[in-house]
Amino acid sequence: MKQINILFTAILLYVCNFAFAQYDYGYDQYGNPVYSYHPASYGSYNSDYENGWGTFYAEYSPMQMTSTAKGIDNKTFHTATIGFSYNFQLGASPLYLEPAFEVSGSWFSRRYNDGVKYSMNVYYTKIPLNLAVRLNVAEGFAIVPFGGVNVKYNIVGEEREKDTDGYTNSWNLFKNNYTYDNDYKRFQAGYQAGVKFIIGNCFSIGAAWKADFTPFCKYYDGDTKKEEKEKFQGFSFSLAYCF
Repeated sequence: MKQINILFTAILLYVCNFAFAQYDYGYDQYGNPVYSYHPASYGSYNSDYENGWGTFYAEYSPMQMTSTAKGIDNKTFHTATIGFSYNFQLGASPLYLEPAFEVSGSWFSRRYNDGVKYSMNVYYTKIPLNLAVRLNVAEGFAIVPFGGVNVKYNIVGEEREKDTDGYTNSWNLFKNNYTYDNDYKRFQAGYQAGVKFIIGNCFSIGAAWKADFTPFCKYYDGDTKKEEKEKFQGFSFSLAYCF
């Protein structure tokens, strides 16, 4: 429900932007009336960034791996991301199309009661595509709600167990001989929705909700006689340089 509320807020702000738009009235050289439209969010100032802008950003996210299987605890993966995006203006409007490219690493570890330490690491690339609305609140300050979809490719994944004697055993998640039915998936699809705050037209901070459409892991559970799925979801927090 949280991601739905964020998207609803973005749509509401966009509608309000047009509701309070300003129109100028005049005549062309032939005496015909001409109307010009100025979105309220653009304010009374000019910005070089209204036609589009690029962003280098870093993100941190405590992503949760959730399971459809009963009795399975969520795993919290500490995820770090670096990425680049560019916002292309869609006509003479505050709407922007924002493609991006990201590289991420996720790490999880847990020590069991018998002293064995278990860990899982996953490294992946992601291509998000967002629709954003830029709302210029004041000179050098803008609010940018956004939402969209993404495709992800899991490059490397590893599970590791280290016992109390120091012996370590590890497995590559994506090798064919790791599981019987290729449980872990390299390709995934997902979505994101959030908001950014642009400060001084140079920096931005933001937060977003991200979740998978398709599972990271899918397997048949012999106990429940059902196909179980594991997906990632959680909030991310970003710091960016805009140019």
